[in-house]
Amino acid sequence: MNVLLVKGRCSSIFNIYYINYEKAFEISMLIDNKVKEKMQLEKDTQKKFNGDGELDTQKLNKVPLLDKIIPKIQANISGEYSKTKKVVDSVNVVSTKSTILKPIYDKATEIKELKQNKIGNLVKIRNVLLNIKNEDEIIATKSLLSGTLNNVQVEGAEGVDLTKFLEVLLKDSAYILSGKFKDSTITFKIPMKVENEMESQYSITDLEIGPVTLIGIYRGKHNNKKINKKINRLQNLSNFYGNEDSGIEHDKEDENEKDNGVDTHFIDVIAIIQELNIK
Repeated sequence: MNVLLVKGRCSSIFNIYYINYEKAFEISMLIDNKVKEKMQLEKDTQKKFNGDGELDTQKLNKVPLLDKIIPKIQANISGEYSKTKKVVDSVNVVSTKSTILKPIYDKATEIKELKQNKIGNLVKIRNVLLNIKNEDEIIATKSLLSGTLNNVQVEGAEGVDLTKFLEVLLKDSAYILSGKFKDSTITFKIPMKVENEMESQYSITDLEIGPVTLIGIYRGKHNNKKINKKINRLQNLSNFYGNEDSGIEHDKEDENEKDNGVDTHFIDVIAIIQELNIK
């Protein structure tokens, strides 16, 4: 699990659900292209001693022999003594996805209202509730990319690695997610792979459980129906080949006609994180 202490937020840490590492690395290097390998921690310990005393040898005169050895002295004594100790510890800094993401997290502007944004702003949006919009396409794409068709005989396609062919055909497939932030709708996509799209053994459905924080680049306001057509790769292929009855329920567009007419704010997502409060 990638976990990082967030400065400036008391007793708060976050863990990463999803990160586009290549994108995060490039932006992080633009912010600061120095990768810290070591750091030194200095600890100073200072001790002070203050004392007051009185030296009086008059009473020792009554002790035999001592009155001959010790001179007669009566004085007040005060003094101060200090001791300083410095310890220097060298610590190796481990570079992780969290440390790469941290400068971006710090620089991103926390959004209060989406309509106040400009295209290209690096933004941080907290408390977003997400839902997956293309579940049927996901099932179909995952089935095709998993190698299921390798053992199926297709007439005219003898000797063709169908899985490799489909990987090329469906390489731009993505999870399409939407979320609610106050009175606005957010849409974004995550590139689809056969496995390991998410961090720390999370699955795509974990994003639908509870609010999350999005970090990304604001790409403007778009018509919901038009933006879905642009980013829904499998549906576009189905329509291209005229396969309206492919088993994927594209008729859901009719059911969601109200949503299709709504404008949505598109976010080029860099990371999705869960912020945690600890005591």
